[in-house]
Amino acid sequence: MYEGLKISNAFILELVSRWNIQTSSFRIREHLVPFSLLDVCVVLGLDITGEQVNLDDSTPGLVNDLFGQEDITVEKILLKLDEEDSVDNYYRLYILLLFAVFYFPRTSRTVCSFPFNLLDNLECLHMWNWGEAVHSYLVKTLDRASHIFRQQTNTGGLHLCGCVPVLQVCVNYI
Repeated sequence: MYEGLKISNAFILELVSRWNIQTSSFRIREHLVPFSLLDVCVVLGLDITGEQVNLDDSTPGLVNDLFGQEDITVEKILLKLDEEDSVDNYYRLYILLLFAVFYFPRTSRTVCSFPFNLLDNLECLHMWNWGEAVHSYLVKTLDRASHIFRQQTNTGGLHLCGCVPVLQVCVNYI
């Protein structure tokens, strides 16, 4: 099973303990330091303009056809990449892998609840606001983890989904 990018549990606990849900900010001493869309743009170089991406939309697309009825996992994407002869499908699979491992990783083994159809037209990928999608996904996971932390349930096993390296870079600048 692919385990994704690792981040220290102590670091996660520190981030979550300082997260302010109401302002989407980190509490540093007496200041609130916002985690903004611009942070994602600067750190990842993703555009923050374009149409909103609905990550909960799981509309099938050409990528789904490559897997048939199989569940899509990171391991299966890697296998398909090795087998793929079509340049366009190779790019679709590679972008899906990038999304599944780096930008929108989840704790699930399968890659689901993703708008696969957005990968159908590779020339239109620039039309989507990927920076905002990464930012909102991270904010949602921070909100969820902070809520769990404040209730003091399961603090030893907190997980953050999303592009957590962005947080590591942003916090280093604080």
